[in-house]
Amino acid sequence: MRIVDHYESMAKQAMFNRYAQNAKRANEKKMFDAKTARKRVMNGAGNWKESREARINVERYRAAQKAMKAYRMKGG
Repeated sequence: MRIVDHYESMAKQAMFNRYAQNAKRANEKKMFDAKTARKRVMNGAGNWKESREARINVERYRAAQKAMKAYRMKGG
């Protein structure tokens, strides 16, 4: 199990590296927010590994896209 955990860690490191090299403006908090993780660990929360900046809300994005599509059709 230790070897599996090590491979998982290496895979995550590779993804973090890929993001950092390819992002226009790489941000540490988008990968992992250590301050939030520390708070979760201190509070006993088990989801501290998922500590990162929130991503875009897909439902709001789709609603905005739909609204803009309707606006373009009306506006010409």
